[in-house]
Amino acid sequence: VRKKLNYINVRENPFKFIYIFITCKILIDCGTKFLDFLGLASRDNEIIKVSIYHGGGPKTMPISKLLTPARQRDINDHNSFNFINFPSTFLKKNCEANFELDKKKTLSLGFPRCDQFFHKKKTKIFNYLTGKSKLRSKIILYTPTWRGYNYDFPLNYMKGINFNNFNNFLKENDIFFFYSCHPNQIDKRIPLNLTRIRFINSRKFPFYDTNLFLNEVDILVNDYSASSTDFAILKKPQIFFMPDYNRYLNYQGFLDNYKKNLIGPETYNFHEFKKIIIQFKKSPSSYLDKFDFKLKKYLDKYYDTKIKNSSKLLSKFILSKL
Repeated sequence: VRKKLNYINVRENPFKFIYIFITCKILIDCGTKFLDFLGLASRDNEIIKVSIYHGGGPKTMPISKLLTPARQRDINDHNSFNFINFPSTFLKKNCEANFELDKKKTLSLGFPRCDQFFHKKKTKIFNYLTGKSKLRSKIILYTPTWRGYNYDFPLNYMKGINFNNFNNFLKENDIFFFYSCHPNQIDKRIPLNLTRIRFINSRKFPFYDTNLFLNEVDILVNDYSASSTDFAILKKPQIFFMPDYNRYLNYQGFLDNYKKNLIGPETYNFHEFKKIIIQFKKSPSSYLDKFDFKLKKYLDKYYDTKIKNSSKLLSKFILSKL
């Protein structure tokens, strides 16, 4: 609103929203299902549907290799778009096969959200989330992925963890630990906000953008989330905690042997977790000493870093369809 951007909101002006929706020529989405208000988009074959996609990594594949109802829905959703974008040629080819996509409808133009990583964009997300200016404190961000099955907050499964003790550890070492959850998987067992542990509530912070925050983050803690791919472009330390690896593997599957291709150390318990954090805080270069080669191989597959102007490329493509 402050920037006076030309946007529409169904709650603020439903009539304008409906008018624009039924008169649009191109519908752009970042997911695998486009916005289909009142079924209008799916009934109108004249509307060109484009997915710029929401993430790229080893888990970018149908839920099951068997032709289950869930897999068929996944395939149908992908094919409902006229064009769908992937951030690398490797992913483009694999997703064409996995989702039974026509090559004529797939693109490989990077992600607009990642352009900033190549141009050293300055951001103030820490200030937005805390109301304070970042001084010398280090920032850890934890981005557990969505699971298609019932599962507790993953850090609760870390052997020996105590969130009050963890908060004290963070305070002693001048570190802030932020974490997010998928909206469908927030439950009462997430740790409460403490002085150094902060939950990023999308309702409280509706303008929060993970990728903007990655510019300020010093260490990313992850499991299977595609945020790992985006953060890899910055070549900053990553730590992996995957207590349900076998269950996730059997449910979702990966394009690669995920554990053999990790671009960061895997931790199993609280003591080890703190030890790795201290190591990366004192010597961030120690991360690249061990994982630089794996990072290069990983990005060669999952993000084409030669594409530094994805926004411009996608804009040009979309305008060519008008």
